[in-house]
Amino acid sequence: MSTASVGRVVVALGNFDGVHLGHALVVGRAVEEGQRRGVRSVAVTFDPHPRAVLRPGSEPKLLTTPDVREELLLGHGVDEVRTIRFDRELSQKGPWEFVRDVLVREHGAGVIVVGENFRFGYKASGDFEDLRRYMREFGGEAYAVPIYASGVDVNSTRIRDLLAGGEAREAAKLLGRAYLLRGEVVEGDKRGRSIGFPTANILPDPRALVPGRGVYAGRVIFGGESYGACTNVGVAPTFDRRESKVEAHLLDFEGDLYGEVVDVTFEECLRPEMRFDGVGQLKQQIARDVEAARRLVGEGA
Repeated sequence: MSTASVGRVVVALGNFDGVHLGHALVVGRAVEEGQRRGVRSVAVTFDPHPRAVLRPGSEPKLLTTPDVREELLLGHGVDEVRTIRFDRELSQKGPWEFVRDVLVREHGAGVIVVGENFRFGYKASGDFEDLRRYMREFGGEAYAVPIYASGVDVNSTRIRDLLAGGEAREAAKLLGRAYLLRGEVVEGDKRGRSIGFPTANILPDPRALVPGRGVYAGRVIFGGESYGACTNVGVAPTFDRRESKVEAHLLDFEGDLYGEVVDVTFEECLRPEMRFDGVGQLKQQIARDVEAARRLVGEGA
């Protein structure tokens, strides 16, 4: 195999689910290496999640669906995002074959940057030392980056746990931004409109993680505009609804959003989901929630 050349790219390699602060360090190092060498930097990730193939049903909910993940990675400065299709055939490749066939031959990697705990190859049997050794064999280099922020080990599992518990503000500290959920606005039961607080009923990708039940302050973003929002996640226990939904009341917005794809951010949990003794009590609480959200995130932007 020929040595690394100017025509080969620098690859930031990982699942990058969430594109959190730790991932940003990996991607940032790859961008720096690419700029220093005068070559392109490429983020290479996987889809679907390996566990969806190896142990269907055990895969975690995604912090970033592929489209959101790509946008965030490009926002961190890479020239391109590529996705490796993870399937049974790929899972059978040993570490050396994975480096040779996928990273070097298919993606033209001359330099690989990973998080320090990155594992790869059949049954995750390869570690960073293997990666560095194999890349040297093929004339390239590999670097491992510690994925810590403010002394804390940043990982997607921790962020999922925080969001599931409604701890949106703590999750944002590890993400480096408020958690974002993308979905289409679909027709709902219109109860919010009937009590004076119309909501956009948002249908997220079924693979995406929905934060724990409760009321959140955040934003709704669409068409280049951003609106403060008070968003409810849950089953509306006052009305005995069985299905959990994501319903956002946009502050100071009037209009029809049906069919629009929007991004909903979750900046702070205002309160847990509650059952009220009637619609009157519910309306009073929603009014308080909306004012609390307004204080936290303001109106439009």
